[in-house]
Amino acid sequence: MNKAKENLKSNYNVPNLERALLIMELLSTQPKGLTLAEIMKNLSVTKSSAFRIVSTLIFKNYLQKNETTKKITLTRKMLTLGVSSMNEQSIVENSIDVMRALRDKTKESVMLGIILGSKGTILEQVPSTYPVKLFVEPGTQFDLHSSVGGKCILAFLPDEERNKILKNQKLTKFTKNTIVSKKDLVTNLQEVREKGYAIDNGEDIQGINCVGAPIFDEQGHPIAALWITGPDGRLPAEQFASNGAIVIKYAMRISAKIGYLSQV
Repeated sequence: MNKAKENLKSNYNVPNLERALLIMELLSTQPKGLTLAEIMKNLSVTKSSAFRIVSTLIFKNYLQKNETTKKITLTRKMLTLGVSSMNEQSIVENSIDVMRALRDKTKESVMLGIILGSKGTILEQVPSTYPVKLFVEPGTQFDLHSSVGGKCILAFLPDEERNKILKNQKLTKFTKNTIVSKKDLVTNLQEVREKGYAIDNGEDIQGINCVGAPIFDEQGHPIAALWITGPDGRLPAEQFASNGAIVIKYAMRISAKIGYLSQV
């Protein structure tokens, strides 16, 4: 490093900001989180400094602390910032060819969506080859409790993250099949996690069914959802399981392209 660079570093370096960034970088490699003591040990920072920085980041909702385990983890706010910056360049680019292949396999419209804040957002779609098809513009928002995209992602989030999102969710009734009880929704999400795929059995739009699966990043976080959608006559309930297996397979292809290594 030349002298000019050394002077620049000494004049403009902000120690606490640098430590905060180091803490977030460290936690990004620890999906299960670390205690304050573990953070101090890994980064060789003092207790008072680590406490102040972590407390500030928790207050600003960049970090969260599990009061039972005392583990500190990154929040969905951090993940959302990352997803926002990689939407066009990474998720869609890594998904579009797989989406087309899934459309060719099922002939149904294929959607790609993410959660941003308290709503879901459609990133991309590949239209069905059938004359009658569901078309949704990219950027369209969807409710999390009634949509297959929302349930795919919510089901695989850590419980604390999921509960924080659900806490402020209004479970609006759109059809006779819409889940409007948070207790029933949590039970449904547990089933999604066990099966590996989610369904929308006419819960958002009467007569329109969907089957989807989550897309994971390299750390195993659910960052998006892939799903097929069509009229209940072409996508009946008795075919949910078989279509679920198909969508899981294609969602895993996208996850692998992003860097996820399946433990199965």
